[in-house]
Amino acid sequence: MLLKSGLRSTSPVASLARSAQRTCMVPNRTFTSSACHFQQTEQTSSFKEGASAFRPFGRPFAKVFLGAIFTYQVIYWGWSKLEASEKKLLKNEEVRSLEKQAKELAAKTK
Repeated sequence: MLLKSGLRSTSPVASLARSAQRTCMVPNRTFTSSACHFQQTEQTSSFKEGASAFRPFGRPFAKVFLGAIFTYQVIYWGWSKLEASEKKLLKNEEVRSLEKQAKELAAKTK
């Protein structure tokens, strides 16, 4: 694209178009048999067709999966908290019974 002063435009879109034209004008290398990737026609495979059928379910699946992980973590944290408090309660009861036995033995020896 030429401006009034005769200079080329420096817009990114114009430079990208020019570089795309240049890359397609370059002859193919001897070790490749395909045309320029800008000029290739897209061939659909059965995998792409099958995968495209499930594309609308990606975001809902991710939401449900992340929600399930979050729910599991909350339940696991709650269970761990309850289990820790139960263990603490059992240890405190054991300490009380041992203290009671120690006081009885101390009273007998006097």
